[in-house]
Amino acid sequence: MAFLEKMGWRYWLTGLIMGIVLPALATLLNISTVMRFGGLLLVINGGVAIAVGRLVALKARPMWLLLVLPALYLLGAYGFLPAYTRYFALVYLCVSYLAYGLTATTQTTQSESKN
Repeated sequence: MAFLEKMGWRYWLTGLIMGIVLPALATLLNISTVMRFGGLLLVINGGVAIAVGRLVALKARPMWLLLVLPALYLLGAYGFLPAYTRYFALVYLCVSYLAYGLTATTQTTQSESKN
């Protein structure tokens, strides 16, 4: 179990579900393109990318875990989504890195003000 914790199994599971299973399910259920783009790609996956970035910073996890969601999403996009959606992998990476950086900066500022 220690190995799974070290590898961040929760981040891998989240990336697998949000990056591959959810796009496959949306395609198989014939959800409209507008709902897939707006609801799935912008709102849900964008929110998950922010949450992953914040959690990695708050729990002091390795930064490479920020790559898990975008990489697995890219695999899912190649398999189930239109070609233009592949660029969202870069968007999710940038958003999670931004959330990571802002959370880490906030923590540093708060710890300095307490001293």
